[in-house]
Amino acid sequence: MDRTKASAEQQQGDADRIIADELARLLDSPMFVRSPVLTRLLQYLVDHRLQGNRTAPKAYAIATEALGRSADFDPAVDSYPRVMVGRLRNLLDRYYAETPWLHRLRVPQGSYEIVVQHRAAPPAARGADASEGVREGDPGSEAGASAPGGATPVPPAPTRPPAAPRRFRPLLWLAFAAALALAAFAGWWFAQSDRQLLGGDFVAMPTLEVSAPASGDSGPSRAMARGVDGKLRDGLRRFDLVQLLAARRTDTTGRPPRADYRLDASIVRTVEGPVDVTLVLNRVADDRAIWSQQIRLTDEDIPEFTGLEPAIAQMAGDYGVIVRDQLQRQPDNYATGFPCLAQFNRLRQMRNPAAAARVDRCLRATIADMPQDPVPLNALSLLRFGDWQQRRATAEGKEAYAEAQELARRAYSVGPNSAAGLFAVSRAYFYAGDCQRGIGQGGAALALNPYDADLTGFFGLFNTACGRAAEGEALLTRSVKLDDSHAGVPAVTLAFLHSQRGEQAEALALLDRMPSPSNLEPQYLMVRSVVLARMGEVDQARTLWRRLLEYTGQPANAPPETVLRQFMINPAVIARAAVALRTSGVVGPPPAAARPAD
Repeated sequence: MDRTKASAEQQQGDADRIIADELARLLDSPMFVRSPVLTRLLQYLVDHRLQGNRTAPKAYAIATEALGRSADFDPAVDSYPRVMVGRLRNLLDRYYAETPWLHRLRVPQGSYEIVVQHRAAPPAARGADASEGVREGDPGSEAGASAPGGATPVPPAPTRPPAAPRRFRPLLWLAFAAALALAAFAGWWFAQSDRQLLGGDFVAMPTLEVSAPASGDSGPSRAMARGVDGKLRDGLRRFDLVQLLAARRTDTTGRPPRADYRLDASIVRTVEGPVDVTLVLNRVADDRAIWSQQIRLTDEDIPEFTGLEPAIAQMAGDYGVIVRDQLQRQPDNYATGFPCLAQFNRLRQMRNPAAAARVDRCLRATIADMPQDPVPLNALSLLRFGDWQQRRATAEGKEAYAEAQELARRAYSVGPNSAAGLFAVSRAYFYAGDCQRGIGQGGAALALNPYDADLTGFFGLFNTACGRAAEGEALLTRSVKLDDSHAGVPAVTLAFLHSQRGEQAEALALLDRMPSPSNLEPQYLMVRSVVLARMGEVDQARTLWRRLLEYTGQPANAPPETVLRQFMINPAVIARAAVALRTSGVVGPPPAAARPAD
């Protein structure tokens, strides 16, 4: 009995030694160097195991101690720990697929525990004969995971295949050389093709460190600093394309992990009473400030600090400062993970077929890497809805629509308590004409991230198209206030509503403030043509309409419904816009006064 116990303890000690050695190798690998959040998560799970804990950590502990979530985190409504452990599981699989190994680290499905998997018997249990070789393809065993009493099951010792007859050995060498040549050619072809952009390592989301706001030494100043810090962290952690770095956590070297970006804040209480908050976003790699803003908070903003919400949206949004900075630094990177999602959001600013095809491929590769993450599923669903809108009556269009709906359901299935999953299924209901369910699910998504300008704007569009004009306009207005730097469709829709009410000056002011590339989008051209025609500038309006015909590839006599269907999805919105184009004089015969004399 004592001998059995001693053997189990020795095997457990060997497993811990393997875990520590493998951790050191993993943390030095380029895959994990580029993924600081997953590095921190791996370090946490290993520390938990090596500290003598023989049960897996809880989701709450992972979220608050490893992933930077606040103490009010609720694992019952937020799947973030499960999603990130899934990403870690995939990254480990990718690392060991490219690295020869006798034993490796795994996080089994449905568990948060680090275990050891061996190709054959673990070293402590391997006999002398077994040390001569390791069978490729053995399923392996996980130390401490399934064997009774904590012992690791020992597979049967491998046997050597009979040697090939001597006369066949030259043919075997020739076949081996041919295989090497084929592999070299495949590697060259892969490097020369577009697939090199999709076959790179998974890239995690950029990490952002929020420094403690600088303030005075008085009690009110310190309280103000805590309030600002809490508001910034609460807002930034809700976005999918930025990972908030946990404060004061250290890596294996004892140093805090290095973030990709750092947000510095300072607070000055003015004599008049308002508070000035200065935010500076720094790129850590070159210690360069890439964005800054000064915000004056009045009594109306405190204690909710609502005046900070636009800054949060502009930094961490789908096409915010961080995403744009990453794209500017690597404009042609379509690797799986963050780069692909960033390219998807750039595509939404101005769609073209070549970019859409590349984004489609990298999103599918990202989903293969992260099948339980609702974010890429939501993105591919929206992309396929876009493919459907231009080919509604064709077999390809119907296939795109069916896949878009299925992807939306999958996003909701794996992330029923995430903004991405809820909004994906909300959009699917909306495009299917089910306003009641679409608005219900969209409202739940917005409650999870009220700082997201894009989500707010599209939910406003859904409400407007479903006959809830007041609710829709309020959401559209909030979307533009959250981020007017890349307002896009929400600002265009709001301008259209102003124009419909006869407020052409207000509509034109909204359109004039829209920067490129938003002012090149087809929705923008359509609404601006209507506004100009209603202001009497019919010739300019028709010039814009001709540009829209060229953009959509439609003939000059195409009815507006056919043209609008190329870039609008909802039939009610198409019908309303077509009426506006006709009644304003943008399409149809020119006014009688402008006709040449017979």
